[in-house]
Amino acid sequence: SDNYGYNGKILWVDLTKEEIKEEEPDIEIYKKYLGGYGLGVYYIYTRIKPKCDPLGPDNIIGFCPGLLTGSTAPFSGRYMVCGKSPLTGGWGDSNSGGNFGNAIKRSGYDAIFITGIAKEPVYLHIGEKGNELIDASELWGKDVVETENILKKKYGKCDSATIGSGGENKCLIAGIVNDSARIAARSGLGAVMGSKKLKTICITNKKKLKIADRKLMVELSKEYNK
Repeated sequence: SDNYGYNGKILWVDLTKEEIKEEEPDIEIYKKYLGGYGLGVYYIYTRIKPKCDPLGPDNIIGFCPGLLTGSTAPFSGRYMVCGKSPLTGGWGDSNSGGNFGNAIKRSGYDAIFITGIAKEPVYLHIGEKGNELIDASELWGKDVVETENILKKKYGKCDSATIGSGGENKCLIAGIVNDSARIAARSGLGAVMGSKKLKTICITNKKKLKIADRKLMVELSKEYNK
């Protein structure tokens, strides 16, 4: 890809069909919606079925890092989780810091969108050799820190966004946790992840993000920090 600062690719996962696809958004979508929940708004509002059950298969949950995530820009290391909120029945979004936003961007994607419901608990692994849905029955019922430790033992260095028993049991105030204690806590989106039987997204694929003018980026960041 010859894009700079953004990857030009988003990942779509249909848990019902067990399908994983890549999509290349039109440049105009990036110009208009940038990143973060801008991309979430565009894709969820254009793809979601009206009046769908937030805890049903038609809800879409998006993990969307910001446009500048993965760069040296200050305060940019965050990601948004978005979808239809089971708490309000309307738009829901929540954000979290830590390393997971950077991990999404450096895995080669500008966002990850998930729809459908898995037959049995699964997790999504985004790795150097490709992306796959893996049986998560041994992780289901475990808390977030236990889950992270199991993933680290299996993959070595990895970044993950995970639900605990609150999300698994579709508790409407459940959050999604990364880095053991950073939480996308609003809107009940942990319950959406639980309804989809998706325990965690685990990322081990890390590429370097290309920036068109790194020197200018550093200068602007220094100026902003002052």
